Amino acid sequence: MHVMARANEFPNIARVGALVGNPVRALIVGALMDGSERPAGELALLAGSTPQAVSTHLANLVDGGLLAVRPRGRHRYYGIRDEQIAAAIETLSLAADLTAVKSSRVDPGLKQARRCYDHLAGNLGVAICDRLIADNRIVAGDDGYALSLQGSDWLREIGMVPPDKLRRPLVRPCLDWTERRPHVAGWLGAALCANLEAESAFRRVPDSRALHITTKGRRLLRERFGLDWAA
Repeated sequence: MHVMARANEFPNIARVGALVGNPVRALIVGALMDGSERPAGELALLAGSTPQAVSTHLANLVDGGLLAVRPRGRHRYYGIRDEQIAAAIETLSLAADLTAVKSSRVDPGLKQARRCYDHLAGNLGVAICDRLIADNRIVAGDDGYALSLQGSDWLREIGMVPPDKLRRPLVRPCLDWTERRPHVAGWLGAALCANLEAESAFRRVPDSRALHITTKGRRLLRERFGLDWAA
């Protein structure tokens, strides 16, 4: 006898699907996956839509919990609500590629190095993750990632000490959309990305999540992670 499952046994994924199922809303969310916050007018240009239509889409995304809005003077800036939402969107990107009849063609620069919200992704992000595990700076287990004592000592050596109280995991895996393997997220992923950006290790490609690794960046990647990154 076939018994239908009760609706309340599953999260309401239809609501989230409806939010990102609209092409304009999907473009808006994708434009914000670099961790940026942008005003409605800029998002309208990026999505190729009218300001009036984008205003409605943004209200839906905020009400649905995918975006947060922050007033700055006379303007309102929109961004991905938090790291958990960003991770879910990255996973949706992977699912969309896996279930497509034909795999999407990804820009090589985007595949090589990009931002996933506030941490590094693409081939670079995965390579850093692999090296941190190989060097026993982070430990990968069934419950996720943990920072090792060796990793804590390494962070102190490079002047990166986690705050006493964290509002997010210290370190966690994030499944990479293009590489289909984990990169490093959590406080550690964000701190490494922010530190490398502050030291001009990379520069952002305009209107893209892609990152261009600088000459100084290749040196830092070699010194800190033992990675020989080609120009």
